[in-house]
Amino acid sequence: MQQSSPSSPIASTTANTIANNGYLLALAAAALFSVKAIFIKLAYRHGVDVETFILLRMALALPFYLAILMLLKRQRAWRPISRRNLLLTVVLGLCSYYLASFLDLQGLRYISANFERLIIYLYPTLVLFLGWCFLRKPISLPQLLCIFGAYAGILLIYWQDQNFSTGALPPSWVPLNAISWGALLTFGSALSFSFYVAFSEGVIRQLGSRQFTALAMLVASAAIALHFALQADWSRISQPWQVYGYALTVAFVCTVVPSLMMSAAIAQIGSASTGAIGSSGPVITLIAAALVLGEPFTAYHLGGMAIIIGSLLLMKRVASQEVKRPTEKAQQAG
Repeated sequence: MQQSSPSSPIASTTANTIANNGYLLALAAAALFSVKAIFIKLAYRHGVDVETFILLRMALALPFYLAILMLLKRQRAWRPISRRNLLLTVVLGLCSYYLASFLDLQGLRYISANFERLIIYLYPTLVLFLGWCFLRKPISLPQLLCIFGAYAGILLIYWQDQNFSTGALPPSWVPLNAISWGALLTFGSALSFSFYVAFSEGVIRQLGSRQFTALAMLVASAAIALHFALQADWSRISQPWQVYGYALTVAFVCTVVPSLMMSAAIAQIGSASTGAIGSSGPVITLIAAALVLGEPFTAYHLGGMAIIIGSLLLMKRVASQEVKRPTEKAQQAG
């Protein structure tokens, strides 16, 4: 049997299918985002601190985004940016790729990778609340029940992980244990990311997913560089080669590629569907964390994960049914 080369019609058709299918893009983005925590945990074993790792990650990702902007200019695909869209891009870049990343990496110092990923994947519930608070989108009773189910699953894993320890202690001014502090930091990351998902759809449609993502990453990179510079300790840049390898992997495989995929998915299928599909990511993290990091994989973790993912998928189904009802009634009336 003749194998198809990367440039063969079969491979080209497969790539085009993924690129034009928002659901596959969202699923692939979720999978790549999910393994990010594994590489970060491996980097922590070499003694790197959070601020240094974020700086290395962004510095290594930045050339890819600059290349994207140059390509858009060369292809004359650059779209003019209004002041409103520029402001939105700056705010969303700070919320997602700066603040969310910083809080996420801080949280990973204290909790397991699978617990971190499950907290992050609560962001569809936060997107619903943000839509209710700022965009006047109603939340139905079935959706509310699904949200309660997801948080019940998180509480189950939180209870199970009380004896888990990474060895890191929270700051002296924090009146919480390590697991609680790590969970709170990670929840803050999920909240920051939910702002990105909830409010980026309009500006992505106007600027295009590649242009918006590249500009947002430039904003976040500048913020991270300023954050690091204010600490005035550039000697921390000197790290073992393994840290640079993990930073490059996180930068390209787990940041550049999935961020472009997610923005494209939001543009094609909307923020709600993209968020719901992202709920499949924790399965990969749970398995990878157990195999690579040796983190606990108990029946409680499996049960909590099933409750969370099931609740989020049911929430998506309820949302899609509620969208269809007005359309069906209008068609019947016509």
